[in-house]
Amino acid sequence: MSAVAVEIMSRPAFIRPEADTSRVSTPVVVTVADLDDVMDSVKCSCNAGDDNPH
Repeated sequence: MSAVAVEIMSRPAFIRPEADTSRVSTPVVVTVADLDDVMDSVKCSCNAGDDNPH
C-alpha cells in the first residue's frame, strides 16, 4: 500500500433553525383512577381485527 496525502478541512458551523411553534406538540398527562380498567381494555383491543400472523 502506498501513502496518500489527505487534507482535513473544517466545516462551517451549523446553526439550527428556529422551531415552528405551530407544529410543536405539548405533552398531555392523563390521570387514571383505576389502572385495572385500562389494562382490561387493552387486552380486548389487541385481539380486535388483528390479521397479522406475526
